Amino acid sequence: MNENAGRIAASKAGRRFIAQMNFYNAGDFKRLRQFVHSSYYDLILMENPADRRMLDLKATRKLHGRLKVLEIEKAEDCAIDVILQGEKGASRLRLEMIVNESYPHQIIHYSLRPIERG
Repeated sequence: MNENAGRIAASKAGRRFIAQMNFYNAGDFKRLRQFVHSSYYDLILMENPADRRMLDLKATRKLHGRLKVLEIEKAEDCAIDVILQGEKGASRLRLEMIVNESYPHQIIHYSLRPIERG
C-alpha cells in the first residue's frame, strides 16, 4: 500500500472515499448508485438527489475518465480533501468529503470541482 492509500484508509472519511472511487473507477454505476443511496445522509440527498449525483458522476467519468489521487491536502478521521487527476488530459479536481462521527459514518458533505489553472 502506498503512503497516500495508507493515509486515506486510516480515516472513516477515507474509507468512504475509497469505496466510492472503486465503484466510480470501475464504471460500476449500478453499485455506485446503491452506495450513494446507503452512504449519503438523507438531508444531503434531499438537497441534491442520488439521480442528480449520478448524472454528475457519469459526466465526470465521461470527461475525465478514471481518477487517481495526486495529493492529500487533509486527511482527518471524518474529513478528507484530495487533489485528483483524470486519465483523460491534465485537468485536476479537488474532492472534499466529510462524514458523520457516529456509525455508520454517512457522508454529510461531498464536493468535486475542477481546479482553475492559474
